[in-house]
Amino acid sequence: MPPKKTSRKRARRFESEAPRSAVCPFCEGKKDPDYKAFEELKRFVTDRGKIIGRKRSGVCAKHQRRLTIAIKRARFLGLLPYTSGL
Repeated sequence: MPPKKTSRKRARRFESEAPRSAVCPFCEGKKDPDYKAFEELKRFVTDRGKIIGRKRSGVCAKHQRRLTIAIKRARFLGLLPYTSGL
């Protein structure tokens, strides 16, 4: 009986994924995410309305938690959509 071939998993790299910066954009600018700056928050939301994770956005853990709260507040106030509006 011939030996089984094992498949190796490759790291998937999405084409839409930009190379991550080494420094959190909020730490670099020394500011916190604010729900009133919804134009800036749009960078961290996909076209489907999902919040982008830390690994893809390059945000540190502290600012990711604050960013999530700011996006949810902006959605509640109608500044950002919940979905893409298909």
